[in-house]
Amino acid sequence: MMVIKSRQNPLIRSVRALRQNKVRRVKKKFLVEGVRLLEEAVSSGCTIDTVLCCTDILTDSLSKKLLQKLDCQGVSVVATTPDVLASVAETKSPPGLIAVVCFPSLPAIDPIIENSDLIVLGDKIQDPGNAGTIIRTSEAARVGGVFFTPGSVYPYSDKVIRASMGSLFRLPVAILPDNGRKLYEYCLKRGWQSIFTVPEGGIPWWQVDFTQPTLVVLGNEGAGISPEMQAATKGLKVSIPLAPPVESLNVAIAGAVILFEAVRQRSISH
Repeated sequence: MMVIKSRQNPLIRSVRALRQNKVRRVKKKFLVEGVRLLEEAVSSGCTIDTVLCCTDILTDSLSKKLLQKLDCQGVSVVATTPDVLASVAETKSPPGLIAVVCFPSLPAIDPIIENSDLIVLGDKIQDPGNAGTIIRTSEAARVGGVFFTPGSVYPYSDKVIRASMGSLFRLPVAILPDNGRKLYEYCLKRGWQSIFTVPEGGIPWWQVDFTQPTLVVLGNEGAGISPEMQAATKGLKVSIPLAPPVESLNVAIAGAVILFEAVRQRSISH
């Protein structure tokens, strides 16, 4: 197997460019680092374009088996030196393997709503760790899909992918082209309720009837639900009462509290 030793190799430069979100959008490809996340992507049916790996990783039996499987499927598996791989990696300690993965098809809203009764809409969620945790928590709570409004962090950025721990590959996730109005109206026409998280002034989360189809809207980390969202939609304002002097919860934690209340209520009703 040929080993790439130059950081300026054309393939290396093209893969390195995918560290930029604007390039990911144009190329419709993103990077995955590490055997575990690559396994998640493969098992979820994602199309793998190219895999860069250090020769050292070939001594690991699990990694070697996965790479051989991908090679047999026609995936380009290319060996590099540790230095070259580090120049592409977005983490400080590269795990020895970086894959170029093609975007999954954008989820259509219609079938998601028809086949689900719980959906999450993140309104201008800007922290990638929060976005990834919301996606991961949503999968754990049997949410049908996670959508974000424009102004939110890019779902296929490295930190979101890692924070989601593979859930991004299995759950329909997308940034909507509008402020969420169409999704809200689509749910409304089908008898769904919409709830909006607010720091205070809403009804306690445990008083919400989550046994009915629900669109859960989570607001921005600092500003909460945006004026655009408030102007375009109407729903039930829900709060999580907190002991003073705590004023608010992290949006991902608040989302988890609400989503698992839905899980609790539905498990009882069934």
